Amino acid sequence: MIKESYFAVDALTQRDNLFTRMDARVKVILSITALIVLLAIPGVKFALGLVGLIMAALFLIRIPLKLVIGRIAVPLIFGIFVFLLLLFFQNGHPIFTLHVLGSNIAGTREGFILGTTILARITASVSLLLFLSVTTPVHELGHALIYLRFPKVIVEIMLLTYRYLFVLWDEGMRIRQAQTLRMGYPDGRGIRTWKRSVKSISTLMAMVFIRAYDRAESTFDAMQARAYNGNVTGGHYKSWKTKGMQPWS
Repeated sequence: MIKESYFAVDALTQRDNLFTRMDARVKVILSITALIVLLAIPGVKFALGLVGLIMAALFLIRIPLKLVIGRIAVPLIFGIFVFLLLLFFQNGHPIFTLHVLGSNIAGTREGFILGTTILARITASVSLLLFLSVTTPVHELGHALIYLRFPKVIVEIMLLTYRYLFVLWDEGMRIRQAQTLRMGYPDGRGIRTWKRSVKSISTLMAMVFIRAYDRAESTFDAMQARAYNGNVTGGHYKSWKTKGMQPWS
């Protein structure tokens, strides 16, 4: 599923539309500005307005709804969890009471306001990053960050992480398929089945960790052999132009 999502997003960034033609530096600056304003302004009006604007833009360029929901779902679940914690455990004026397991739990007004604000900010931030990821190829994003004087080590880690996340995913899937063929995940219930599955998962995680270490060593050796000096190559911005006007040379 991760690999298919990668190919889907990579294909979306190659589409020809208003936002993919926009200079990557402009999108990065606007995104950072929006995040700063989002954190600085109290309340949920700006956050909800930003979410609505981004969703309208995604609909305009025909981003699949399944992809949008899949990218937002996991952060949204964590946001809802934080919202519930603040609602029931933040001190303040009670607005309702629930009877759970023989005890009363009160939801407070202050917790509701704070939780709603955090949930709205999480949704807006994730939506903003989603918009940036489906309209900007990762290599253009890297060059834009370097042009804007972001630390090169952070950009380097981002690019390598993005590239090798899917390589390690393929490694893990191959190991899992081999385990499945050897009855590593048997069907049925019972303590033996559970132990066998846990053992297979532990082996899978250990093997992926070892493969990741080996891959890092071989990648470092290959980069050294090619005289890598920490600079991201492949293009440099010289002027503020749109993608259709050759943004770099």
